[in-house]
Amino acid sequence: MNVGEPIATGDGAAAEISPEQLRISTLVLGVLFIVYFISSVDRSIFSILAQPIKEELLLSDMQIGFLTGFAFSLVTLIFGFPMAWVTDKSNRVNILTICIAFWSVMTAVSGLCSNFIQMTLARMGVGIGEAACLPASHSLISDHYPPLMRTKALAIFGLGFPAGSLIGMVVGGTVVDHWGWRAAFFVVGLPGLIVVAMTWYLVKEPERGRFDAPGESGAAKGGAISFKDVALTMWRSPVLRQMVIALTLVSVFTSPTSTFLGPYIVRRFPVSYTELGYIMVAAMMLPASISTFVGGIIAQRLGQRDMRWLMWFPGITLAIGSVPYVISLAQSEWQLLVAFMFFGALINATFLAPSYTVLHNSIAPGGRAKAVVILTVFMGLVGHSVGPLIAGAANDLIAAIQFGDFAAGGFMAACPGGQAPSGAAAALDAACKGALANSTQWVMMASMALTTWPAFHFYLAGRNMRRRPASPERAMARGH
Repeated sequence: MNVGEPIATGDGAAAEISPEQLRISTLVLGVLFIVYFISSVDRSIFSILAQPIKEELLLSDMQIGFLTGFAFSLVTLIFGFPMAWVTDKSNRVNILTICIAFWSVMTAVSGLCSNFIQMTLARMGVGIGEAACLPASHSLISDHYPPLMRTKALAIFGLGFPAGSLIGMVVGGTVVDHWGWRAAFFVVGLPGLIVVAMTWYLVKEPERGRFDAPGESGAAKGGAISFKDVALTMWRSPVLRQMVIALTLVSVFTSPTSTFLGPYIVRRFPVSYTELGYIMVAAMMLPASISTFVGGIIAQRLGQRDMRWLMWFPGITLAIGSVPYVISLAQSEWQLLVAFMFFGALINATFLAPSYTVLHNSIAPGGRAKAVVILTVFMGLVGHSVGPLIAGAANDLIAAIQFGDFAAGGFMAACPGGQAPSGAAAALDAACKGALANSTQWVMMASMALTTWPAFHFYLAGRNMRRRPASPERAMARGH
């Protein structure tokens, strides 16, 4: 068997969960869903606030890309690994509650910033807190559900991200129009303190690895596994290696649209921020929520017949979904953009739940939080950081080329914050906004077209899997 090949655990695969255990597990899953929901709101609201922040603080698109990417991922790299190490050895509920409180406060602090440096530090603070969200939550879910129930549980948990983004867009847009972007950070940040109390009171620390069979490697029943051993297992497994490449590329090519779709719509179409919130919900967040949940259920059912479909299904949907995405960005009316993008997001956002299922079923309990952090670093530091940064730089460069010599000093000097200075001629303002809108459109179309590339790596991951699995501890042992 290939090292790290997705597997169902021995006794744990057949383990039955009692009605009382299922009730407790459902309650815990509901709380963790809310935690991820709040995390998503705090993280994603920046995308709808990006344009007014850019205009007030006079930022470039490259700086916006940095704030949405590296400002989060750098601290994920620095704090994610020790967070995972502590999560695999200590009380996960305590760690999670402390981190929720920290990122909620730092989200509110973002509303007090008056320049790029301050905003960078505030957003890094949010990233520090959120570094523990996925490792702790995934580890808790794995110890509340047996392997054959994890895909559905992880799909429900994963629904918290698009659902949180959905609410963040609506609330953020409405608050911006009435009270400004600073108030929006206060409105979404401070309620996180209520979630802290809820998590502390309702979620109890479960026994580690209780649904996993005792293994041959000493990693059974929650024994801590080193980062080195987890990383080696992931690297030596052709399944996990190809899956990590696929997810990294997905992050690189979809993050520019996640970051700049809101600014693009405001730049291109005459809509208010309240309207923009609902447009973003209809175009991306609602269909992505449906796709995450329904796609996870479909992948689980396909995987019960043939485990390879856990990778093949997201690869197929990703490739098909790229077509309506690109078509949507070519539209000259926002209503048509929403219609085509709805179908693109509905089709292509199926990959998270089956991917995390493959990861958890391949790594023994004592290394799962570390495996999530390793994957998060690739998706975050490489994907969600590089994608927005390069896209932002490309937006600025292409806008400058299109703007040409329309005004002295070129685009960056004549168009601070992407617009003409107050009191400037209307023609200059139109040239500034037109050049930036066009460049943003072209960059997003190119990046979404490239999402066909990671689909190929999902296919390769599935090709290296077997129809039916064996135990994670055995896979870890062979990974040494």
